[in-house]
Order: sequence, then C-alpha cells, then structure tokens
Amino acid sequence: MKAIILSSGKGKRMMPLTKDIPKPMLDINGEPLLLNKIKILEKVPIEEIFINVAYKKDIIKNYVSTLNKNIKIIDEGEEPLGTAAGIRNIITTLIDEIFIVINSDIWTDYNLNSLKDLDLKDNLAHIVLIKTPDYLDGDFDIKNGIITSGKDYTFSGIGKYRRELFVKYTSKELGDILRAEEKISFSIYNGQWMDVGTPDRLNKVRQLKQHPS
Repeated sequence: MKAIILSSGKGKRMMPLTKDIPKPMLDINGEPLLLNKIKILEKVPIEEIFINVAYKKDIIKNYVSTLNKNIKIIDEGEEPLGTAAGIRNIITTLIDEIFIVINSDIWTDYNLNSLKDLDLKDNLAHIVLIKTPDYLDGDFDIKNGIITSGKDYTFSGIGKYRRELFVKYTSKELGDILRAEEKISFSIYNGQWMDVGTPDRLNKVRQLKQHPS
C-alpha cells in the first residue's frame, strides 16, 4: 500500500516561525515535524511514501534527499493546490485504487496497522476522528452510527481512501468532500494527538513527556 503525506501548505497561523521554513520542517526536539509521520508510516510498513510540496519546497526536498527511504516528492509549483487537489494530483501517477493519507502538521502516536488492514467494503473512505480538543471548533457529530457535520469530533488528518472519491468530486479541499460524501466509515482514536497549527501548540508538543517515534 502507498501513502501520501500532505505537506504543501503555507502554515500562515504559525507565522513568524514559518517565514523562512515550511511547517513540516519545524523542529520537535531535534527532529522535523515531518519525520514523525514518516516513522509512523514505516512501522506499518508502507511500500512507498509520496510527499507533496509547494511553500519553501526546497527545504523539504533537501531534507528528504538525506534520508535513505522510499519517498517520492511531488512538486505542486509555487502555490499549494489544496488538500484534495493535491491528492488528486498525486494519484494520477498511481495504479493503486486504495491508499492512506496523513497530514504533516499533526503529532500523534497512532498505529496505522489497523487502518492499513481495514476493509473499506462499499465505502469510499475511512477516517480517524478524535474528540474535539478545546483549541479546535470540531468537524463532525455522530448520529446513529453515521457522521454528520458538527462539533463533537475533529478529523485527525488520518484516513484511508478509494481513488473513486477524488474522481467523484472536484473540490479543492478534502474537508469539503468528507462533509459531502455519505459512504464514509470512521473510527475514534483516544491516544496522543495534537494539531500543530500555532506556535503555542508547537511548544506544547515539544514539552510532551513521551514523543512518538
């Protein structure tokens, strides 16, 4: 199975820390944020990792070139395409019908084995949700075992998808697709997870007693 790490965003909320460096390369106690996701994927293991880049892309490219890993960089140009458009751009080169996607700007100890082995059945996607933390607004509610728009749960940035989902919709952002599509299953994760979207949250991740690796 292949996996995509979404890494092309500008990290505007992280300014001024992202003025000269892309958010995935911000330091977490000696390692870039991006490496946390690479390590999580390696534990599965994943056959090949694709990383999309745009903002300050050369920094990510140069870092990945120092790793002895099966990673392919997908250059989106100077401006990010958007989360769904970025995925759509990558899968044009894949023959795989099913793949995993994970956001680069989260910090977690999530074990991807269960997601890799999960049978999507007739669903177009399976997404991992977390109970909405106090610093986020939330994305979904759960009613009668079905996800609906709401605030109780937040999309973790981790999911397994069918290619068909990105053919069916032309939306630029993944969130818009997830809110529109009915054939999506989900699971809830109660372990370590944080959206590293602001300098304050970056500092909180740095202070965690145990770091996923």
